[in-house]
Amino acid sequence: MSQMQAAFFAGKEKIELRQTGVPDPAAGEVLVRVRACGICGSDLHFYHGAFPALPNISPGHEIAGEVAAVGEGVAGFAPGQRVVVEPIRSCRDCAYCNAGRYHLCSRRVLLGTFAPGGLAEYVSVPAYTLYPLPDDLDFSVGALVEPLAVAVHGLHLVDLKAGERVLVMGSGTVGVLSALAARALGAGEVLATYRHEHQARAALAAGASRALKEGETGGLGKEGIDVVVETVGGTAPTLSQALDIVRPGGRVSLLGLFTQPAQVNALGLMLKEARVAGGITYCRPGQRSDFEVALSILQADPERARAIITHRFPLEEAAQAFATAADKGSGSLKVQVTP
Repeated sequence: MSQMQAAFFAGKEKIELRQTGVPDPAAGEVLVRVRACGICGSDLHFYHGAFPALPNISPGHEIAGEVAAVGEGVAGFAPGQRVVVEPIRSCRDCAYCNAGRYHLCSRRVLLGTFAPGGLAEYVSVPAYTLYPLPDDLDFSVGALVEPLAVAVHGLHLVDLKAGERVLVMGSGTVGVLSALAARALGAGEVLATYRHEHQARAALAAGASRALKEGETGGLGKEGIDVVVETVGGTAPTLSQALDIVRPGGRVSLLGLFTQPAQVNALGLMLKEARVAGGITYCRPGQRSDFEVALSILQADPERARAIITHRFPLEEAAQAFATAADKGSGSLKVQVTP
């Protein structure tokens, strides 16, 4: 069996590089040579020990690469083809899958959590998870499709309409990409909150009209915010703040990954008749999937998105890549590994 390098969680804030076998693509699968893989905020929760990580599973689900081999029965993909991976395995047969909501399938598996991910030289994935990467997009931009699809999905959940005013809470990767997506999908004005100055610059570059320091949102409730996109999560009080800020009848898209229960003013929620929609990954809500919409946004303005990538590391420096992504004092926003 051929050997490859892959990164694994080896304890709290510890990444280990190991030699392991190159997987053989099973029937219906494609072996992808990984060329770029981003480190996600959810990866950092596992890195910090907030969630238990499987020590024998390579993390990483923001994957772009090229086809290395195809398994039996695969059509439409050939060695050398450039692709991005929508990293959800699903049963493809239940009511959710048949409705295009495969992200809610009871048998769904996110690559990089319970199945091998992209922080490796190769990964074997179902052929149905692949999208061709257009020739005018390089692998680094291709690896942004996944997090941008999360932002697109979050805006679809709250039915963003042209001309509406949007507040994005948090200017990490998903927050900045939410600002970018909101602009691309027709928002009239986009505001964003930030903690670090480099995040404010990134949000403005992505299309936000204004960037507000965390804690300076007190007056926004009078401004008629139609949609609030919460991307902070963790232990932050941002869900409660979002409900204070959104206009009566407005909507809140919840994309931040909370690590403990969040308190909500239920009476305020009722009196405003605000709608809160939790979002997890992406799906196919209509004729086009969230991934396809994200690809089209990137094709329209790849350089605006590319500016989000602040650091790149070879796979051999995966430990340093995680340490950099975890240290916002480093100026990191999107850290990518290039096996």
